[in-house]
Amino acid sequence: MLKFNQVSFKYGNNIILDTFTKSFPSNTINCIIGPSSAGKTTMLNIIANTLKPQQGKIEGLDKNVSYLFQDERLINEITVYKNLDFILKSVYPDSETRYKLIMNGLKSVDLQGTQDMFPSQLSGSMKRRLAMLRAFLYPSKVLLMDEPFTGLDINIKQQIIKLFITLWNKDKRTVFFVSHNLDEALSVSNNIYIMSKKPMKMIDEFKIKSSQNKRQLYNKDLIQIKKQLLQTIAKW
Repeated sequence: MLKFNQVSFKYGNNIILDTFTKSFPSNTINCIIGPSSAGKTTMLNIIANTLKPQQGKIEGLDKNVSYLFQDERLINEITVYKNLDFILKSVYPDSETRYKLIMNGLKSVDLQGTQDMFPSQLSGSMKRRLAMLRAFLYPSKVLLMDEPFTGLDINIKQQIIKLFITLWNKDKRTVFFVSHNLDEALSVSNNIYIMSKKPMKMIDEFKIKSSQNKRQLYNKDLIQIKKQLLQTIAKW
């Protein structure tokens, strides 16, 4: 379990978090929804330890954290293989171990045969799959996702979401997923948290019990949750 314990953070007089306290269960996908500029990305940066709380602390956080962002953040000057090898060197000194992880990983996301290609030679969908593989290959207990499905056309988005769920079910970790899209949240999350304007506080939460593999957005339970989400968001 990861817990924010009385965490406060501000930029000058701009208070982002004010003694924020909340526990998040391990190995669950937790979607954070809030107004623009409320502090959602700041929250992720505090989990990633790139920002330090000015008060309070985060309990139960492992030092290794994986990332999946809206843009792929691939290194264009090196090959697909080297993009993956680059992030694994610090945790797997043995090159043979890394080779097996990378080659098996590429096969798992249908990118076999691309190891010697450069990111510029990949399609948009292939780049997203590569970025997702990189996030899951890096050994961590926490995965941070900042609007990773934004900007994709509907067919590719459905493919990437399905792939994400497949990878997560094989290698579960605690996910913090920032999104403005309710359908994305309903498709992948175990828990959805609605945040207020800054200083950011939790104003409502929704638990989804059904397996992600079996969810249909037109299911009556999900339709009801979406209705409640919209009612809560209307209070911003």
